[in-house]
Amino acid sequence: MSGTIKTLIGIILAPAALAAAWATAAALAPALGKFGVTFPLLAGALACALLHIRGSGKHLYVTAHELTHAMAALVSGVRVRKISVRSRSGYVLLDSTNAFISLAPYFIPFYTLTAAALYWLACRFFDAAPLRPWFLGAAGFTLAFHLLHTAEILGGPVQSDLKKAGGPVFSLPLLLLLNCAGLAAALKMLFPELISLRGYSAEVLRDQSAAYRGIFSAAVYAVNTAKIYIRS
Repeated sequence: MSGTIKTLIGIILAPAALAAAWATAAALAPALGKFGVTFPLLAGALACALLHIRGSGKHLYVTAHELTHAMAALVSGVRVRKISVRSRSGYVLLDSTNAFISLAPYFIPFYTLTAAALYWLACRFFDAAPLRPWFLGAAGFTLAFHLLHTAEILGGPVQSDLKKAGGPVFSLPLLLLLNCAGLAAALKMLFPELISLRGYSAEVLRDQSAAYRGIFSAAVYAVNTAKIYIRS
């Protein structure tokens, strides 16, 4: 797919991505506000935010970032030749790449998946119910870790990963959509009783439809206004 086509796709996706972000915040905030259930998750997220303010976790993020690139490459059938991780930078040497490999670290929460896998294994071998609050705390911490570091890195200079995937105009709306969907899915798995994915999806689609209708109406108004101006 050419860069021009990807840019056009990104422009088309941008209103949908912004609407999805708005709908996600509106849909998930009430669920998270039920502190009696979500307190361990929120406590973990708060702890991560406080550490993030202090500038902690850079090396851990770089490690997760490069490992996620490598895992995405393996899933795509691409050979991984070398992984290099330093305190604030790293790289993965691959035989080839694609948009999924380039963007994977920006929407796949590596440490959250690791914590979930460990908790699942614990549940397979013994009664891990007493560990659930600790798992929820770890999930909150690692989800916040992913979102905060992803927002920070995407808010800075344009990353080479985004250029490889098709450019920032294409990559940023796509990543926003994927992170919204991923966050909703994660919270559904953590608290099945608090969130309805059907209701969430319907709300996202309503807001996206409203966004595109608004843009279409604005475009029609602009064209009609221009016609009146030209005729006058």
